[in-house]
Amino acid sequence: MVSLVFLIWFMVGSLVTPHTCESSTQPSIHHTLTVELAPDTHQLIATDILRLPHSLLNQTPLTFALHSHLTIDRVEMNGQAIPISKVMADSSDSPMFTQWVIESTSSFQTPSSSPPRLTIIYHGQIDDSPTESGGLRFVRPDKTNGHIGPQGIYLTSETYWYPTWEHHFVTFDLTLTLPADWQAITQGQETLPVVTENLRTSQWSIQAPTEAVTLAANHYVVQKKPWRDIQLATYLFPDEASLAPQYLEATATYLDFYTNLLGPYPFTQFAIVENFFPSGLGMPSFTLLGQGIVRRGYTQPYSLGHEIVHSWLGNSVFNDFAKGNWVEGLTTYLANYYYDEATGNLIAATKTRRRMMDEYNFYATPGKDYPISQFHHKETRIDNAVGYQKTALVFHMLRQTIGDDLFFKSIRHIIQEGTGQYREWKDLERVFSQVAGQDLTEFFQQWIDRSGAPSVTIHNLSVQPDPLQPGHMFVAGAISQKDRLYTIPLPIQVNLQNGSTLSVTFNLDHTTQPFALNVPDIPTTVTLDPEHHWLLRLQREQLPPMLNGWDTDGRRILIHAKTASKEEEGSLQTLMQRIQGQTDIEIQQDDSPAITESASYLIIGTPARRLLESKTLTTCNKHVQIETGRITIEEQPFEGQEMAFLITCSHPDFSTHTVSLFFGLSPEAVTPVARLLFFYGWDSYVVFQQGKVVARGMFQPVHSAREFTIPAP
Repeated sequence: MVSLVFLIWFMVGSLVTPHTCESSTQPSIHHTLTVELAPDTHQLIATDILRLPHSLLNQTPLTFALHSHLTIDRVEMNGQAIPISKVMADSSDSPMFTQWVIESTSSFQTPSSSPPRLTIIYHGQIDDSPTESGGLRFVRPDKTNGHIGPQGIYLTSETYWYPTWEHHFVTFDLTLTLPADWQAITQGQETLPVVTENLRTSQWSIQAPTEAVTLAANHYVVQKKPWRDIQLATYLFPDEASLAPQYLEATATYLDFYTNLLGPYPFTQFAIVENFFPSGLGMPSFTLLGQGIVRRGYTQPYSLGHEIVHSWLGNSVFNDFAKGNWVEGLTTYLANYYYDEATGNLIAATKTRRRMMDEYNFYATPGKDYPISQFHHKETRIDNAVGYQKTALVFHMLRQTIGDDLFFKSIRHIIQEGTGQYREWKDLERVFSQVAGQDLTEFFQQWIDRSGAPSVTIHNLSVQPDPLQPGHMFVAGAISQKDRLYTIPLPIQVNLQNGSTLSVTFNLDHTTQPFALNVPDIPTTVTLDPEHHWLLRLQREQLPPMLNGWDTDGRRILIHAKTASKEEEGSLQTLMQRIQGQTDIEIQQDDSPAITESASYLIIGTPARRLLESKTLTTCNKHVQIETGRITIEEQPFEGQEMAFLITCSHPDFSTHTVSLFFGLSPEAVTPVARLLFFYGWDSYVVFQQGKVVARGMFQPVHSAREFTIPAP
């Protein structure tokens, strides 16, 4: 199973459930599993008839895992009862499962054409209620290893709800019985259910070898729609059932696009399934999205599109997480980024590249960064910055290196040869090198096996007239790398006084490289990689001001009103509850705050508005003007009681810090934004109208790492 999380892409991130496999050639285990689930009592009753490969039967003893709260009633081999025992528990063992041992199966061996049948009958309760993941932003799903209860059923590989042998693929014939008013969804194909007055029984056939089987069930309203020879479906709660058409339509759109890009869709169905706890989980043939995501209609490429791409990457071509996780980065690149570029939304694509770089630089700072090859799954924002954002950018840089045709041909080759098997970074390096016809060892070593990114600057800029060409100038300087040496084709743009530009690419592979360019007019500035195609290491003062500057600061101060009205306090209640759950935020009350400390500030409510009105936040004055009932940002006016604002400027005295202001022109304007404020951390300003974003943009950092002024000749 590939688990991922997307609430709204910069609002949301994806995550992976670790699963390892020592070999991609192990034969499959087939389960004929009959299960009865009773949500009201958390009860599971099951009979599993297993067809084990001879390579497994030859092992002595034969050991498997089952959920710790499940009791084995009987074990049979070819209908004959056989003894079974528990492995002595070790303190390092997972508390979620118990290891069981069958001492010997040799007396039951049969010819290879007719493997023996192992039957395991068991029952018990599974009731690990989801717990909140915590933090200011949604980073990963709520924690649970599996749950059967009145609010919903969620059984996954981590649940060990069926006898499990690690490092083996599985196939299934599953018969499932639930209360009559419940619907279930799992992988594979479902036959027509049998419904009586009290019970619903359905059968599922999962014949394509898979890593594990996940099952969800609830009081769903099911709607279906055919697409080519694929069955599309939604399993939504009654309150969200009206959203089914837009999810089905969006799914068909993404499948049209990605089958053309990646090849045939590898399953017979794709279903959007609503979950009873916050999640964004991708399984073979369906995705399990939390109610908060579903009700907002998140059909964007960075949410629903991301889950669909996982059908190929992670759920068809498998990822051995013990050897690194390439799946999340490539999926993020193809869904969160490339879909916009390919469909002509180039402005959004450029913004996405920049945001990916900003996230990496904010969270994966030199003291916390680690190589991509060491990323396995996401627990923190640092993991997200390395395993998702940086890795996506590495695939973008690889595409710039070998070209579009060879890049996408390589991906299709990985899918064609790797379907049903495990692939790791070395396999990707091999395929990309073979298809591109060039040795990409150095590229993979510097971007995958090393931490960090190039730290590049331009210095010694000068300009002189060209004596041989009137009106032409020579601009000269040097490009230097700090810390570690990288080899990159670095784009450079010279901006001229007449408004035109000159673009060149330098093959940067030394600590310092001089350059000289002839330009047809007076040069004003030089910009490094103006389109953000290559990842560079930036310092905090070189990043645009945004709320995430506060979120990542070593010292964070929150200021709210000392004498707030009840209406204002109520509008900010959900935000304050989230903030008060953190231990490293200094909370102050001040109606007229002064920004004097070396720290980043978040000021909310009336004090934020008053600070803007005072004009003492000098770094905001050139961007924002405030009047009674109106605020103008970058010369665009906003007025009306339904408006709320999140504005971040650089600290006026300490360039590595920021000052974020959140307020509304009425308490009612603040309420719908407050609980989601930290999902809007990637812009210098965001304007909300009745809770919806109506404008957003960026202010320039105090010190740019990309643009350098050329001295006048």
